[in-house]
Amino acid sequence: MMTDTIRARIAADCLCDVGAAQPWAEMFAKPSVSVGFIGGSVTSGFAADRFYETAYPQMLVQGMRDMGYHVKESVLAAPGMDSMTGNLLCDSYILPHQPDLIILDFAINEMTQRPSILAFESLLRHLLTMPRPPIICLLLLRSQNDYSCESFMLPMAAHYGLACINLRRGLNPALERGDLSWEEYGDSESHPTPEGHRLLADCLLHLLEQARQTEPRPHPELPAPWLDAPYTALHFRKPDDRPLIPRTDPYFREALCIDKESGAWEMTLRCKTLLVFYVTHRLPEYGDCTVLIDGAPPKLTRMLQSPVLRSNSIYGWGNARYAQLLTAESAAEHTLRLEPLDGKFYLLGIGYTD
Repeated sequence: MMTDTIRARIAADCLCDVGAAQPWAEMFAKPSVSVGFIGGSVTSGFAADRFYETAYPQMLVQGMRDMGYHVKESVLAAPGMDSMTGNLLCDSYILPHQPDLIILDFAINEMTQRPSILAFESLLRHLLTMPRPPIICLLLLRSQNDYSCESFMLPMAAHYGLACINLRRGLNPALERGDLSWEEYGDSESHPTPEGHRLLADCLLHLLEQARQTEPRPHPELPAPWLDAPYTALHFRKPDDRPLIPRTDPYFREALCIDKESGAWEMTLRCKTLLVFYVTHRLPEYGDCTVLIDGAPPKLTRMLQSPVLRSNSIYGWGNARYAQLLTAESAAEHTLRLEPLDGKFYLLGIGYTD
């Protein structure tokens, strides 16, 4: 059993930085605090065999209320959600609530490769360039096999002076000491048990306690990108020139079905970067589309290794996926064309910067 003493020690060990240059004093002085959560399955409360309505976000909010704060929460999270999708959707689901504090959970939903790094830094700079930037805390989780994207997220947090909690710093030594077993924290992948969610909430509550006791530092100017952030100002366009099919997804509620019967679909827009967001699933009806940009296949990259988008995947469950089709130095008018090859291809929309 994970005792209060064990949780307290792990929470203290997991804290990397309180982000003293962030506006904590302003937040603590408010009568009402708005907290936003952006992340994947852990933040949504999803586990391999169940769904927890009370996960670490709800536990944190209750803990803050117990501390005397009036707290409003907003959550943008779904199984498999990546930081590019979080960036695309936060304008609609998080930023309208004017959050004072945002918790980001993407350390087990990204890869340690350049495309993921650019997507994550773009999300950070999107939030940090708001007229009233929120406090940002990186919640760096780990999977059962100890996977985490801390290799770039830790230095990025330091670069921007962000608050940061790294689960590996506290959980791994506790596992080695025999204070608890992995099964007490999580399942066979990366999803916490109720006790694991309690631990994550305690890590965040410990951060708040330390932030209240830390002498604030002057807030510096926003630094140059740590690597690059080409998707900072990411826009979204739905394919609304044809009838759309309703979906049960809470964020992507409609899709355009492209198949042999409906024919090819195309759209012209002015952009500098261009991404296609679509549905991926293991069901046999899901098929493929050929991509053309201005009448020719797009340039192949590490993110796009074929001019064919394949929506049928053994790893899909009806979740959103994206493909990066175009990255240019300057904006220009481009025509995107999707030609069906077989089955049904469900297009959610287009992400682009101008």
